[in-house]
Amino acid sequence: MARAKDTKERLAAVERLHQLLESTRRGLSAGEATALVDCCMDLLRDNNFRVAQGALQALSSAAVLAGEHLKLHFNALVPAVVERLGDGKQPVRDAARQLLVTLMEVSSPTIIVERAGTYAWTHKSWRVREEFARTVATAVGLFASTELTLQRVLLSPVLQLLNDPNNSVREVATSCIEEMYTQVGPQFLEELHRHQLPSFMVKDINLRLSRIEPKVHPPDGVGSQFISIEVKSSNPSHKKGSPRMAKTACREVSLFGGEPDITEKPVEPIKVYSEKELFREIEKIASTLVPEKDWSLRISAMQRIEGLVCGGAVDYPSFHTLLRQLVPPLSNQLSDRRSSIVKQACHLLCFLSKELLGEFEAYAEMFIPVLFKLVVITVLVIAESADNCVKTMLRNCKVSRVLPRIADCAKNDRNAVLRARYDVYIIERQA
Repeated sequence: MARAKDTKERLAAVERLHQLLESTRRGLSAGEATALVDCCMDLLRDNNFRVAQGALQALSSAAVLAGEHLKLHFNALVPAVVERLGDGKQPVRDAARQLLVTLMEVSSPTIIVERAGTYAWTHKSWRVREEFARTVATAVGLFASTELTLQRVLLSPVLQLLNDPNNSVREVATSCIEEMYTQVGPQFLEELHRHQLPSFMVKDINLRLSRIEPKVHPPDGVGSQFISIEVKSSNPSHKKGSPRMAKTACREVSLFGGEPDITEKPVEPIKVYSEKELFREIEKIASTLVPEKDWSLRISAMQRIEGLVCGGAVDYPSFHTLLRQLVPPLSNQLSDRRSSIVKQACHLLCFLSKELLGEFEAYAEMFIPVLFKLVVITVLVIAESADNCVKTMLRNCKVSRVLPRIADCAKNDRNAVLRARYDVYIIERQA
């Protein structure tokens, strides 16, 4: 049907394909991924914009299910998607941008930006240049704190777009710079200064950045000497003498060098003033942590849990009862096929175990069996995140009741890698 001559049949076929991919939880094999890409490559060039849009949406769904198998097709797939950024219909352009972001999420933002940029940065169509710059701005907002090389790779071509003959492209390029500054803070100005921009351009950038409050603040005196610009400082007010608030101060993240600590964006404390308010917060988070919700919303929901803990929510008597309600939703996030979702869930569990220590033991016993299934999968970033999460929880919580299970699995599990991991966990637990 996907190759039928009749447009209605092709449209029905691509809609059916998208529905099937959205509803399935089973991963795609290498053969299935190849067949699907071959089919959709033809549909991407379809004259009917709804067919092309549907093919892009189907590929976005398939990317999550295919994982590593899809990387074999990047050389052909990425240029074809870039071409759709210049489509005459906005829904097609939006679907193309979403697919590129999804490919970044399941692969590497830096790799996709580099490959797509080969075709997009200097594309003859100003629309392609504009839409790719929009895609890059979205990528910076989503991945800046976890992809240390991303902004260094894209800064130079973005600055070149400031001289683009098309005003819309120049405006979007400026938005990219604003997003970089928002994510990195004044340290970004040092990197910007190295490019020796014309004075009129520096003046315009300074004016725009002076209106932005960055999410990362440097130590006193750092960053002010790079470009003359006043950056307002905004520190959330904390209760004096609160050890928990002092302990959870947000750390600084540098994307151009320094310590490569790459978990998630710094989280600001979120204060609630009653148990009823806390209940509403947890209820809203639980309703967001479902597979049907967009992955970026689920990441924000998990970051919100961390913010609530930073804000002192653990001091309410009902906190642990409410936290127990999040065990099934968080377990589902660990089982997700998106690496960013799993990384964020693992980061949250590590954070909670460090904050709650022995009080988190009962939760750790429920999460560790789920994590065991992840440490042997072929997606390295997920396996490493799960492995580190197990070790951290064992170190912080001393999960005594799960130790016999670990010892039994160390002897009897059929997977040699997992048996070796179990031995390490036993040593970690006994340390």
